[in-house]
Amino acid sequence: MSDVPNRPAVIAVLEEIAQWKSRADAEFATTMSDVDRDEAAARRAIDEAQRQLIALAALRAELKDKHALVGLGAEGRERAALREGLATDRKAIEGRAALLDAAIAAQDGELQRQLQDPEVASAVEEYEKFVEVESSLAALPVGYRKAILDHHERVRRRLEPVIAASNAGPPNLGLANVGVGVLFAVDPAEGPPEALVAVLPVPFAVCRDWADRKEDLSSRFAYRVVAAVSRLLGAVGAGAAPIQYTELSGCLAVQVWLGDCEVQGDIKERALEEIEALREEASELAAAGIELYGLWVRAAMLADEEG
Repeated sequence: MSDVPNRPAVIAVLEEIAQWKSRADAEFATTMSDVDRDEAAARRAIDEAQRQLIALAALRAELKDKHALVGLGAEGRERAALREGLATDRKAIEGRAALLDAAIAAQDGELQRQLQDPEVASAVEEYEKFVEVESSLAALPVGYRKAILDHHERVRRRLEPVIAASNAGPPNLGLANVGVGVLFAVDPAEGPPEALVAVLPVPFAVCRDWADRKEDLSSRFAYRVVAAVSRLLGAVGAGAAPIQYTELSGCLAVQVWLGDCEVQGDIKERALEEIEALREEASELAAAGIELYGLWVRAAMLADEEG
């Protein structure tokens, strides 16, 4: 038709429009094909991402469950470690108690041997008589009083070894030092404390059988720590707080109700200060090579395991 002479101009225009539309249709088809392809790829990617999200969610839940088990396992191991530590420390104290008792018995035996010596016994008798009349010497003439005092001084010097032996503390066992710990906890851990517990590495029998049980290193250890706890309570304004003695894993536990008291100051810091002071003043612990420490733990670790 394009070679028809005298063709109307509108025909050429319509042909151009048709060609333009054909090209546009082809371009549209090509582009839509690309869009369909890309959309399909995107949907596949979305499906894969959703599968990955589901897998990650399952993995997250599994990891949380495993971590919860780790937490429970750690609590169980920590609780077991504390109880094992108490048992080990208790064994150390009880073992050295027997050795210290034997050393003290030997020391007392030597003192009795010295006191049985006739000369020493006579000097002791003179010394005791002098003590009885010492207050009345001021009424005696100066020369007579001086002679008595000089004689007494000679007797005292003769008795110095015996006096030193009788006033001596417990004999040092010469053993390597071993550290033992008193476990402390407050509940709640944060805020005003309502309860305090101290667990001592000594048998509960120290408290239960105190009237019948022979006093030894374990009982003296308990007396000192209980006294330290009493001083602690007085220092923080809880001197009237009720105290109860209970058993934890065979050891003596001191429980204090603080809910009706207004605790003043840092009870944790003050407890460690009391233990440090006790550590310095307890001659029998030093003689036995026992180094005392205070250790603060979570109250849950001193509770009995459920189930």
